[in-house]
Amino acid sequence: MKNERWAFSESELADPAACNAYDELIAIVPDCELGIIVCRNGEVSNRWEDGAVGVPADVAEAANADESLYHPDLDTYADVWADVFVDADGAWLGWAKAAPEVRTTR
Repeated sequence: MKNERWAFSESELADPAACNAYDELIAIVPDCELGIIVCRNGEVSNRWEDGAVGVPADVAEAANADESLYHPDLDTYADVWADVFVDADGAWLGWAKAAPEVRTTR
């Protein structure tokens, strides 16, 4: 068991066990036509959102700074960050700190 920081969309907070550390989200980087794939746990991949490989280091660094990741399956943003416990396969085991509160307004 280890502790990681994950990004969630508001709706995912109701069922965090359905999430995995390696779920693919998208970081939007200024001046780039395509987003960069970032795992829920913040790990930046070497792939663009269209699947092409080869993200330059400076672009990957900018993607790493993006705190509001786009969730393509839900068509919303995963911008609620929380500390979680995960197993070796990246499965959610529980909240490492108090569960984040769902915001009722934006």
